[in-house]
Amino acid sequence: MAPLKTRTEPKANNTVKDSPNTTRRQRKRVDINTENNAAQPVKHAEAESAPQIPGNVVGKLVAFSLLLLIMPILAYFLSLKLVFAGSTTPSAITAAVTANVVLAGYVYVAWVEDVDEGSENVQKRKLE
Repeated sequence: MAPLKTRTEPKANNTVKDSPNTTRRQRKRVDINTENNAAQPVKHAEAESAPQIPGNVVGKLVAFSLLLLIMPILAYFLSLKLVFAGSTTPSAITAAVTANVVLAGYVYVAWVEDVDEGSENVQKRKLE
């Protein structure tokens, strides 16, 4: 088996000048190694234009996520012990229905919130 050939690159230093033989990688290393560029934090345009998510939206998402985790399990075991006396199939159906009710509740809350924001924007436009 032949030994792998390793590619050696010349060490980048801050004295590389733009010439026909200078590669982009070498120029980039020079830019990175300069003191001015290293001291300044890099700003990304995407980070500045990213939408801000309100805390109440995140809170509702977390609350409904926990409900979606807890409620079907709770409904399954409660219906298994108290309602159906050990029959697993109806208890599983109860858990599935409970999960769908929680999901429908989240969709409803999100829809109402979106409609409220839309009506607030319309009222602001009318006032202006």
